[in-house]
This record gives sequence, C-alpha cells and structure tokens, in this order.
Amino acid sequence: GAQTDTVHYKKWGVEAELVQSFIPTVQISRIQVTRALSGNDSKLKSDLIIGAYFRPNVNHDVVEKINEYMLAIGYRQFLWKGLHVEGKSNMGYAWGTKNLIDGKDYNTPTWFWEANVGYKFYLKKGNKVSLYLNPQFGALGKVVADIGPRGGKPDNFIHGNFFVGLNF
Repeated sequence: GAQTDTVHYKKWGVEAELVQSFIPTVQISRIQVTRALSGNDSKLKSDLIIGAYFRPNVNHDVVEKINEYMLAIGYRQFLWKGLHVEGKSNMGYAWGTKNLIDGKDYNTPTWFWEANVGYKFYLKKGNKVSLYLNPQFGALGKVVADIGPRGGKPDNFIHGNFFVGLNF
C-alpha cells in the first residue's frame, strides 16, 4: 500500500561504490546523490543521479599512473520493485604519466557513457532513513579521452558496481 511505498521510496538518496576502489588498476571511487523524479503515487519510479568519480594517482595498464576526476549525471528507471536500468554521462579531466608504449605524459578532457542494470535491495527500512545495497552490471565507454597509445587495450568496458546507500 501507500505506507509501504513511502517507506521504500524516499525523495533523496546518497550512494557510495564499495568494490571498484579495491581492484588493482581500476581503483575508482564513486559517490552519488539520487533525487526522486516521480511521486509515491506513480506506478513506475525514477531517479535523477548526480555524482562524482575519483581515480587519484592509480597504477594503470596503459600509463604508469592515471589521475581521473569526473562529474556524472544520469537517470534511473525502476521497472519492477528494485529492478532498474540507468544511463549516465561522466565528464571531467584526466592525466596520465608515462604512457607504457610511447613514454609520453597525456592530459585530456574525459567523457564516458555508462549503462547499467541493477536491483536495489533494502537492508533496513525506516520511516526517516532506509539502508540499501544496489549491485549493478553494465558497460562504460569512451566518448572523449586520450591517454596515448593503448596497445590494443579497450576503451569500452563491461563492469560491475556495488553501491551501498541511504534513502531519506
């Protein structure tokens, strides 16, 4: 009923990615804020996503070290209960030191698209704050970015996200 929807679907959320920052040569940290775009009376829920993507001084497989910082904007559409699809645009700047093929340093604006499917699982539902996990699987691809020759290594990636979040 309406009471259950109110507990499940609050206007604001904050999420942090728990896994990617610990994977060698990835080490991407993400935090994002969500804002409900549809009300509790809506059959299909949707969220606006605004976030930040940090990759500070990480050992990399194309350059010796990469620094990458982007802001993200996206849309999440719930299809059934916690099942959702989302699309995001991540834009910012990166610099890589000592490309492993040509030895040069590179500075570049960055723009990546991202598409994910996931399921939002509530661990604790409260009237004021709810705690949830949001595992996702998807793809991330380059629109603009140049850290030099890649030696056949891809610029488009299949990836997984594992967000923990709070709704309030």
